[in-house]
Amino acid sequence: MSVLFCRDCGVDISGEPLFRRISFALENGEKAALVGPNGAGKTTLIRACIGDMRLECGEVQILGSYGYLPQTPIVEDEGKVFDCVIQERADLLYLQEQLRELEEKMGTTPSEKVMEQYAVLTESFERQGGYALEALVRKILAGLGLEEEMNSQVATLSGGQKTRLALCKLLLRAPELLILDEPTNHLDIAAMEWLEGYLRDYSGALLIVSHDRYFLDRTVSRVLCLENGGLKSYPGNYSEYELLKAIEAKTIDREAERLAKKIAKLEEYVRRNKAGVNSKQARGRESQLQKLKPIQVSKVDHGLSISMGSGGRSGNRVLLIEDLSISFATRTLFSNVQLDLRREDRVALLGKNGIGKTTILKAILDQVPFKGTIRLGANVKIAYYSQEHENLGTSGTVMDEIRKVSDLKDPEIRSLLARYGFRKDDVFKLISVLSGGEKSRLALCKLFLEQGNLLLLDEPTNHLDVETRGVLEEALQEYDGTVLMVSHDRYFLDKVANKIAELTPRGLLLYDGDYTGFKEYKQQQEELCDASLDRNNKTSGQDQQESRLQAREKKRMKQLELEIEELETKLQTLEEELGMANTNYELAMKLHEDYEAAKQRRDSALEEWIAGND
Repeated sequence: MSVLFCRDCGVDISGEPLFRRISFALENGEKAALVGPNGAGKTTLIRACIGDMRLECGEVQILGSYGYLPQTPIVEDEGKVFDCVIQERADLLYLQEQLRELEEKMGTTPSEKVMEQYAVLTESFERQGGYALEALVRKILAGLGLEEEMNSQVATLSGGQKTRLALCKLLLRAPELLILDEPTNHLDIAAMEWLEGYLRDYSGALLIVSHDRYFLDRTVSRVLCLENGGLKSYPGNYSEYELLKAIEAKTIDREAERLAKKIAKLEEYVRRNKAGVNSKQARGRESQLQKLKPIQVSKVDHGLSISMGSGGRSGNRVLLIEDLSISFATRTLFSNVQLDLRREDRVALLGKNGIGKTTILKAILDQVPFKGTIRLGANVKIAYYSQEHENLGTSGTVMDEIRKVSDLKDPEIRSLLARYGFRKDDVFKLISVLSGGEKSRLALCKLFLEQGNLLLLDEPTNHLDVETRGVLEEALQEYDGTVLMVSHDRYFLDKVANKIAELTPRGLLLYDGDYTGFKEYKQQQEELCDASLDRNNKTSGQDQQESRLQAREKKRMKQLELEIEELETKLQTLEEELGMANTNYELAMKLHEDYEAAKQRRDSALEEWIAGND
């Protein structure tokens, strides 16, 4: 059954159609991605589906409950984080309060009616997961990296933490349709992987807008591509979608070429024979021509040609970090960081949010205080890309921004900006009105002009669409300098990085290879650690069992010693009684039987005691 139904929908922006005749349906439990270039209207389509934006035409139906996570959610700054999340299940909290009231009634004035009500409510509370509610809240908060902030006030959270909090609330509510717009923003890799697993097991339907290709590969089974005002559906995850789209484009190109040749051939025949003896056949060919329409091959030209000039060759050793530690007030972010960066290394710096990855880059730039040693190699020139775009001005136009940092003439500047997607009047846009993606492309353009042979990149793929990310990946693969980058885009890391450095409070773990290889290595280490723990636990269990057996054996020996003493005393007493029963034959026979039984028992106990003490 369809949980979301969209038919012939269209939306206008500033009086111009953004898209038209968009139709698709999302089935219950289906997981789909909505992709497309920046500006195609993905967020607009989602907002139109949930009624936040007016439709020019068409209709949308949502059959069931739904939840929506926008790119910049609003969270009320009241109360503690844990309380803020658990209030999403106010229905279960109300049931819990009713159960407590009924428990009080049963304690004071029990009745059959009250007990029946209690039984019904208990069954409902348990069926809806009420007894596991608090545990689930803790699980979601921990999974999205808010475990330490669980008892903090919401007002003290950062913007990124509030975004994660909004996602926590949505996951706890568990609607039948979950709509997520860039849900991996502000998540570190550990939180992304947790979210992937959670969404894979999610029982409801999912519609996800994301530029994170790695994330989409692991969460969706269908891709909806919104492009050039239309929407097309592809089965499979993102990688399968890319393959299908490439095959489709080649097929269309071949068919368009075949049809164009046929049309040209018919046109040539008509031109040559229209007035000759074959004029009748020419008119027939002309009739065929009127029925044939050339296939329009839509070429999406983003006008991007990003490159990274290294400016000059550095020495073999580019950067040496020894015993680096950074603290703020009483808190130490990390210590004992060692890194020897060589020419043409492409090192990805990974770690949890807040561990200090950006801080290391700023320490290299000497922008924050640190302890330890940071030395640059010979002829090293640093070029820095900030995720906050701190190197961009706050006033002036795009052209003005490039004029400040180059001696290029205006025609040369326009030609350069066109390579980074700023064409025609785009170059006169004010910096203050640029989108996140436009600011990122302008920052990359300035990075090129710096001509550094050591690139420090802090989240370079943020705000970039998939096509621009691909162009950036190619540019960095061709770059002949050295790169130290911070990124949560695992697909990007697989394409660019040749070393992974994981930052922990105790230092760096360095791995030669891409992210996928690093992940496999970590999993192997975890499996070995788990196996070692199992062996230790097994050995510990065996030791404990042996200790218990030894204690039991010692206790048994003590009991045998006491029993032997008692039997020796009994045998001595029976011997004395037998000596006095010579004239009473029946008593003597009974005493003799008792004596033999006691002796046999004494001998058996003695043998057991001797065996136990060998």
